[in-house]
Amino acid sequence: MLFIDDLAKAGGLAKKALKIACQCRANLQLCNAVKTKVQAKLLVHHYDDETVLEEEGLDITELARRLKSIEHPEGSFRPAINCVEMFNFNATTIRETVIRHNVWMVIMGEQRMDQLRDTEPSNFAIKMINNINCPVLLIPEKFEVSSLNRVGYVTDLRYCDIGIVKFLKVLNAQLYLTHISAPGLPDMEERYAQDILAGDISVKANYQKMFLRNIKNKNIKGAIDYVVDTVELKMLAMVNKKHQTIERLYDDYAEKPHLYHKLPALIFPYLNWFNQASFYE
Repeated sequence: MLFIDDLAKAGGLAKKALKIACQCRANLQLCNAVKTKVQAKLLVHHYDDETVLEEEGLDITELARRLKSIEHPEGSFRPAINCVEMFNFNATTIRETVIRHNVWMVIMGEQRMDQLRDTEPSNFAIKMINNINCPVLLIPEKFEVSSLNRVGYVTDLRYCDIGIVKFLKVLNAQLYLTHISAPGLPDMEERYAQDILAGDISVKANYQKMFLRNIKNKNIKGAIDYVVDTVELKMLAMVNKKHQTIERLYDDYAEKPHLYHKLPALIFPYLNWFNQASFYE
C-alpha cells in the first residue's frame, strides 16, 4: 500500500512504488489520506495563442489510471492497481485499513531520513511505524528507485528474526546481515558470527544469497556508512523498538546526513507483526 499525504506531489513516489511492486511481484494499493486534488495543467489552443488553465478534476483514480498506462516489458509481472481513501487518520483507522486490504507492506515518502525520529504531530511516518502491524518502507524524496538488489539488515545476529529474512527474500536481493551488538553486549568474533549465519540463519530461512558484515567499531554510524559505500546498498532494514537500533542510527538532525540517510529504510514492527502465511506462499 502506498500511503499518500499530498496528491499533488505523489506522481514521482507512485512510480517508485510501482517499480517496487513489480520487483516483489505484488499488487499495489494507493491510499489517499488527505482531501486534496492533483493539480494538472490543461493546455487550451485559442487561435494562435496557448493558454494554460488549472484543472482540479484529477484525483487518486486518475493517478491510478496513469500508473496503469505505464508500459512494462513483455512477459513481465504487471501489478493490479487499486485505490482507497482514508480521511480519518488515526492509529485505529490505519490498523483496520491494513487488515481489511490484506496489506503486507506500507510505502511512504520521507523528505529527510535523518529526521526520522521527529515527533511533530505532522510526522505521519512515526505514527504509521508505531501503530501498525506490518513493515513500513520509507523512501527519501531524492532517492531514485531502480532495483533494491542489495539490502542491509541491521541487527544483533544473536537475535536475528528469521521471519524478517524470509520476508526480505521476496526481493530476491543480496542480503547483507549487518551485525551491531545490542547495548551492553560484547562484540562477536568473526568465526562465531559466520557460523551463526551459515549454520543457523541461512538454513532456517532457506536462502543462500546472504553475506555477513560484522561491525565492531564503536562508531556505528560511520561503520554502516562504510558498508553502504563499499557494498553499494540500496536499502536498510531494521526492527522498531528493538535494541535501540533506530534510536542509535537516527538520533539527531545531522548537519551533514550520513550515507545511509539517503537510502530507503524498511522498518518492521517489534513482536506484533503478523508474518502472513499467505505472503510467504
